[in-house]
Amino acid sequence: MKANHNATVAKIMAIYGKSLRAEDYQSLINQRSVSEVAEYLKKNTYYSELLAPIDTNTIHRGMLENLLRRSVFEKYIKIISFEQIGTHEFYNYRILKTEIDEILSCIRHINAKSDEQIATTPIYLGNYASINFIEFAKIRSFDELLEFLRKTPYYSELLELKPKEGEKADYNACEIKMRTYYINRLFTSIKKNFSKNLQDSLMFLLLTDIDLINVINSYRLITYFNESEDDIKKNMLPFHGRLTEQKQYEIITSNDAEDFIKRFSKTYYGRQMLDNGYNINDIEQSAMRLRYRYAKLALKKSTQAPLSIYAFLYLMDNEVQNLIKIIEGIRYELDPKKIEALIFI
Repeated sequence: MKANHNATVAKIMAIYGKSLRAEDYQSLINQRSVSEVAEYLKKNTYYSELLAPIDTNTIHRGMLENLLRRSVFEKYIKIISFEQIGTHEFYNYRILKTEIDEILSCIRHINAKSDEQIATTPIYLGNYASINFIEFAKIRSFDELLEFLRKTPYYSELLELKPKEGEKADYNACEIKMRTYYINRLFTSIKKNFSKNLQDSLMFLLLTDIDLINVINSYRLITYFNESEDDIKKNMLPFHGRLTEQKQYEIITSNDAEDFIKRFSKTYYGRQMLDNGYNINDIEQSAMRLRYRYAKLALKKSTQAPLSIYAFLYLMDNEVQNLIKIIEGIRYELDPKKIEALIFI
């Protein structure tokens, strides 16, 4: 398959060139309300078109966050439509990921007996998704979810995890199952369609994401919950990149947080954090900073559309997460310096 699509790569770089700058973030963290954040974005950034029909005086947090997520999807559609590459299976990974994210969100809301799912369901996906999200928002039980998904591949993935009557679903088991399905689908598509060099570049980014997610999760389980090795393994995605199975075993058998950091500092990622001047004692923040750095480098160097799209969408997701952190920080009246420390640019 042709993978360079030079015009698409150029289009991605042009869109990325409009992303928020350091001075935008500095202004945003000094706003005092969700309305002020929305107004700044509307008047001073490329979000102006998205927010043009919105009255920023009445906008609430959930609505703004949903609009920001929608903006990433609209950029994705614009890119895959540019050279009509969206018909290829790889480029649909974003749809697959969004559907799985929403299924997992639905399970969380079912467990919590919450109706908030209606407000956050991404109905803007419309005909791009294999799920009718308008009907999906009405689901209130795991049985209803299974019935809704019966004719999709997701049904068989979740069927064996159906909870007993009166019990909640095992969310962690559902998440590992669904994320594993997504990753396997993506790996298969990459290996089937792309050259060895492109495969290697994509797999490096993907496996780095997985390794660092596993590091964050295992660190939390050891530090805050004192979980056993077996319980930690159940919450790990079953894939390995630079964090080999042996290295993973070494860190998940740590005695405590201090021992974990000591062992982790000797791994590839631990050395990368130290070499880049990150605070290895704050593993979660440093892991996310490292993921961001790799994506930024990949986008800068890439000449092939699949890698450019993957890195670009990661960076756009990060921008949205930065904005959500700012909104949350303002909501809880955090000092601007503390909010600034949470964002990655």
